[in-house]
Amino acid sequence: MQDTSVFMPLDDFFGNIGRRKAIFLCQLPLTLAMGLIILFVLLFSPETMADAAFQLTLAVHVLMLVACVALPWNKLPPWSFVLIPLADFLVLGLTRELGGPVLSVVTLLMVFPVIWLAVSASVTRLILAIAGPLAGIIASPYILGHLVERAELIRMIVVPVILAGVALTAHLVAGVVVRHRDIQIRKDRELVRLHKATQDHQQLLDAVLETVNVGVWAMDANGDDILTNHRFRMDRKSAQQIPGDNPFLTSDGITELSDSPAGLAMSGRSFTNKLIRVGNNNPQMIFSVAARQFHDGDGRIKGSVLAFTDVTALVTALEAKDKFVATVSHELRTPLTSMLGYLQLLDDEPNPAYLRVIERNAQRLLTLINDLLLVASEDLEIRRKPANLSQLMDRASRAAEQEASAKGIVIHEQIDAGVEAEVDAGQFTRAVEQLLSNAIKFSPRGSEVTVALRRQNGGFICSISDQGLGMTPEEQEQAFTKFFRSDQAMKTAIPGAGLGLSISKAIVEAHGGQIDLESSPGKGTTVTLNMTH
Repeated sequence: MQDTSVFMPLDDFFGNIGRRKAIFLCQLPLTLAMGLIILFVLLFSPETMADAAFQLTLAVHVLMLVACVALPWNKLPPWSFVLIPLADFLVLGLTRELGGPVLSVVTLLMVFPVIWLAVSASVTRLILAIAGPLAGIIASPYILGHLVERAELIRMIVVPVILAGVALTAHLVAGVVVRHRDIQIRKDRELVRLHKATQDHQQLLDAVLETVNVGVWAMDANGDDILTNHRFRMDRKSAQQIPGDNPFLTSDGITELSDSPAGLAMSGRSFTNKLIRVGNNNPQMIFSVAARQFHDGDGRIKGSVLAFTDVTALVTALEAKDKFVATVSHELRTPLTSMLGYLQLLDDEPNPAYLRVIERNAQRLLTLINDLLLVASEDLEIRRKPANLSQLMDRASRAAEQEASAKGIVIHEQIDAGVEAEVDAGQFTRAVEQLLSNAIKFSPRGSEVTVALRRQNGGFICSISDQGLGMTPEEQEQAFTKFFRSDQAMKTAIPGAGLGLSISKAIVEAHGGQIDLESSPGKGTTVTLNMTH
């Protein structure tokens, strides 16, 4: 098996520092050990250093360390560094032979190059690690011309045999270490891959959760959060600020589990389209909730996932539709009933007064139908022409006097004379009439309604004030919504379809103006048409 690593167990480290430094570090322990031995020789047997041949071998030790640093190993064959430990065997053998009995143990330093060569996946390097010490020890005396007796050969073989055992052991241990390292590397890579896959899945899950317009809440069996999205967190925060039951709680603090969606889910129930309301009055939030449990491998419930869909607008629209149907049905039925009754009277006794009643109710029906067509139209056609607004306001006020007189209401005019502007006279009059009609309908008997018109900033401001029921701040927010009628208006059975303000708003805005409303419950309402652009 080919292995070009300098020292296999430390491949990762040596790969980072470069081949030259790796070879230098592998040779350095032997050189340091040799230097320490020479230091002791100088202290206890200085005469050994007198031999020139011995000094030469020491110089070779130093040169070999220099070669580790100086040679361009990256340009040489990958296996070329093996020559360094092989040369160590020979130099150590010569050092032992020249050092005599004093340095007889120096051959034990061959353990450094033996381990260097043996810790490899290469069988060739293992063979060199086993044969190298034997060759170095036996060849040294012959190179120096020393005679070797047979008994001496036996002594010379002992150390290489021991080193062979060291080589085999080092090779096996290195193999195990490297295999474990490779296994660990593969595991680490798999962990990195799984971690990356987990991150990708988490990002995908987060993207899905934040894309859907539904609050998602995953909780464990104890009701603690596992996963939520931003929509759910915002809905839960909003619900906490509204007085009343909180559907996002798992317990009401008194009983063990509440009847809230979370409490039902914790008790093991699955459901869909459970409608819940947060808050008793405005503001009120309405949710459609679904819940499902999820289980572990043994089938035991680990938790639940709940989805909260805000259906406040939908339910409000459905309720508005129901109110509209009821209101329009009433508004249509009342004049139709009157007309049919008077038609029957005409069969018995022709009377012009009956015809006028029928005509008035027919006109009422026509007005209602025209109002419905207007609010259903996306574009309101405005035909501007110069008009005397003072006269238009005065005529509209006088036209409403009959209806006001029937309730004992007095209409006061605060109209500047000669106010002119380019408007659609018919549509503008219609808006004023709608506002006057509302003011009279919602004012108590014997009260006053004020109609005002004044010039301002090159335009004009028109206002109509009453002393009627007034509206709460919550009702004022919906006042210009089509078909909206306050609770008080519904309770007192005041006729109307909830279109007056929305029609007036559409007409004023089509002229480029602005309509504002100020109201206090029990004190009345003022509607202002601002056309000062």
